[in-house]
Amino acid sequence: VITALASKNLCNAFVMNPSPALVSVSPTKKVTLTQTQLKMMELVDPSYNLAIGAFGVGLTGGFLEDLRDKEGNKLLTAKPFGALALLFTVFSLFLTFQTTTLRFAFDDDSFSLVKSDGSSMGENVVVGGENKWAYSSFLNYDFLPSADFPILVYFREDQTPVENREEVPLVVDNLDGQVHFFPAISNVQELKKGFEEHGCAKLS
Repeated sequence: VITALASKNLCNAFVMNPSPALVSVSPTKKVTLTQTQLKMMELVDPSYNLAIGAFGVGLTGGFLEDLRDKEGNKLLTAKPFGALALLFTVFSLFLTFQTTTLRFAFDDDSFSLVKSDGSSMGENVVVGGENKWAYSSFLNYDFLPSADFPILVYFREDQTPVENREEVPLVVDNLDGQVHFFPAISNVQELKKGFEEHGCAKLS
């Protein structure tokens, strides 16, 4: 869920991180990931396309904000374009940070959202539980508006307990399960290949 990503700071080829990392498994215990364990986790390459696109919109807004009439006065559209420029510039910085610090990952049985070193992000603050979902729990996935022009990564799973599920405003299908939306901060073609290779369910 996008809200969860914001509050928690937010296969062609995979990048494998061989360096040890710490994963929180309880409030008082920590376990060191071995090189073998990390090699079993396939980290998807980051993609800064979304951040660059958002910055481009902000830059365009800044240019339009400075348009002037023959007398040298700014147009009435200056304020809305200025607000647009500020909004998308800040958003592009947020996306850049997320793209740098987070990774989508595939292991033997699960898809997950982890830190760039492969360590766990901890519990999902919206629906609870770790940001890790078994491939067998997938009911559908997609890329919005398309895999060729990805802005959001979408999937629905039935792993989240019914009592913890949250409604989302954007409806892609009518299946029964928890919906997740993530900004497309990773290589979508690698994500798509990973979903296919691990047998994640998808509506045709």
